[in-house]
Amino acid sequence: MANKDRQCGALHTVKRIGDVVHRPVNRWTHAVHDLLRFLENTGFQGVPRVHGVEAGHEILTYIEGTAGLRPWPVVLRTDSGLEQLAGFLKSYHLAVKSYMPPENTVWCVPDSKWRSGWIVRHGDLGPWNTIWHNGMLAGVIDWDFAEPGETIMDVAQIAWYHVPLRGSDFWRDCGFEEPPELRDRLFVLCEAYGDYSPKNVMDALVDLQESEIARISNWGSNGVEPWSVFYRRGDLEVIKRERDWLKEMYRNLI
Repeated sequence: MANKDRQCGALHTVKRIGDVVHRPVNRWTHAVHDLLRFLENTGFQGVPRVHGVEAGHEILTYIEGTAGLRPWPVVLRTDSGLEQLAGFLKSYHLAVKSYMPPENTVWCVPDSKWRSGWIVRHGDLGPWNTIWHNGMLAGVIDWDFAEPGETIMDVAQIAWYHVPLRGSDFWRDCGFEEPPELRDRLFVLCEAYGDYSPKNVMDALVDLQESEIARISNWGSNGVEPWSVFYRRGDLEVIKRERDWLKEMYRNLI
């Protein structure tokens, strides 16, 4: 998913009513609901439950806690935050491994197609979609950008946004008092998730960034929502800078 932060403005008008939230229905809502209902049936925790659709809005459970907006909650600046995210992601990947999307599923991403051996990845694993309560990860929200893909792409996305591998000065916005040891944080994430080396994740992140650049360039400039929003607000230039920084820092991080 593109470089968006909830502090820059949500893509949807979300209204909380008691213990549920109401969000506008989109063409991909059915796909997301099918995934979330599968997770509920498996007993997987930490994701919204679907309560149906009413008056053009989907109704989902509200997950109590604080979103990881900038400056981040303290836990996100620690190894524990990365370890909890990696643990959640590994558990999710194991839970969703047996999930088979219905034929002709419509995803938010226009060109997404299911392939054997893939899983349905979250697709938007930024801090803004994580909810924290008393130093613990309470859940991950906003599954609109779910799409078929490889598990390593979810790990790479966490590395991108949570290590964070976004440039030499981005740590200030996150609330770090001193520059974090990015290489150490990347290694913590990879060790906690398992399966992939830091080099594997870095290579996947470069591919992910190139993919996002292509999507915003192609769809954003042609008025395809929500990429046209990302295009207009300058996300393309931001991601290009972050990609160039990552390539320059590549050897120092692995």
